[in-house]
Amino acid sequence: MPARSMALRTIVLALLVLVLAGGCGYRPVVQRGPLAEANGVDIVLFANKSFRPGVEGVLARDLIDEFALRTGRRVLPGDKAQLELSGTVLSYATSPVSYNRLDAIQEYSAAMTVQASLREKRTQKVLWKGELTEQQVYPVNANIALQQNAEEAAVAKVTRRLAERIWQKLGERF
Repeated sequence: MPARSMALRTIVLALLVLVLAGGCGYRPVVQRGPLAEANGVDIVLFANKSFRPGVEGVLARDLIDEFALRTGRRVLPGDKAQLELSGTVLSYATSPVSYNRLDAIQEYSAAMTVQASLREKRTQKVLWKGELTEQQVYPVNANIALQQNAEEAAVAKVTRRLAERIWQKLGERF
């Protein structure tokens, strides 16, 4: 009997969670400020002044995903958007952060710094400008392919966090 009672409780609890979760609806979080007032934002591919090729493309993809999610898909091509987000990848570097007992590198840290600005396209008025840095630790691997995969995964995490932080910084001002 106790097992049956426990199973019934579990089912009731699961149904309660489903009912409560079903009441949550997705709505764009932009309610005030220039992003709410504009028809959309054009995200321009950032310039890359770092020595790592391709990071600007990964960052652009993450920015588009973040802004599309947060604005309710109001990421538009350049000729249609009222706002423009542009910037520069200022630096990308890796540095060792931990060593094993034989004094061999065990982990690296990947760090990226970007400068970004949000402008009104018609007037070129700067609505926000900032410089942000993010980093991610990743393990060393003797296999060069696995080492490169670990670094690429770290870069992906860094750019994702940068996209989230740029969104947050835009919201702080307004």
